[in-house]
Amino acid sequence: MRPPCLLPLLSLLALTPGMAAAEETGGEVRARAEPVPTPRNFVNLRVGGSTANDNRRPELCLELSPVSFLSVEGCGTGSGFLHGDPEPEVAHFRAKLRLMSFDSEQWGTFQPFLAGGMAEAQVGEDDPGFQFGGTDARGVSTAGPEMGVGLRYLFPLASGFELVGDFNLGMAWLPHGPELVKPQDTWLPSASLSFGVGF
Repeated sequence: MRPPCLLPLLSLLALTPGMAAAEETGGEVRARAEPVPTPRNFVNLRVGGSTANDNRRPELCLELSPVSFLSVEGCGTGSGFLHGDPEPEVAHFRAKLRLMSFDSEQWGTFQPFLAGGMAEAQVGEDDPGFQFGGTDARGVSTAGPEMGVGLRYLFPLASGFELVGDFNLGMAWLPHGPELVKPQDTWLPSASLSFGVGF
């Protein structure tokens, strides 16, 4: 017969391996439960298409993000410096305010945003500058404010680079659109989708 004082000691020794396994399992659960870090994208270059362009050229977008929740971008087909096509196109210059971020280790990061800025419509070979109070001398371009909403997608690649996707819905107000040589509507909706790489 074992002395009564050894019973608690033997019970404790018998439970020790189970407690260690439970602690290890708990540690694994804690490691899996840690939040996935949101990629910090500073600059990206994307290529895609927009319903606002009729010149059959891809839309190019350059986006810069000085702070994590705010970025500025310019999008267009490069009229005036990459080509001189006279076909209608719309260039966008806007700021994007990130509303929130949904992170998934498997699927990447999704970030809805609000956008605001200006749009320039042109129906002929583009001239330098923006015309907010009317049209240019040839009646081929005019500009106005634009608002929109969108969704950015980020997926880590390697060495700090990310795959970047952007879907944007916008509405521009061009009060002098009907005065262009090829009249345009005052309200110009657009939808665009683009993909590229950033860091």
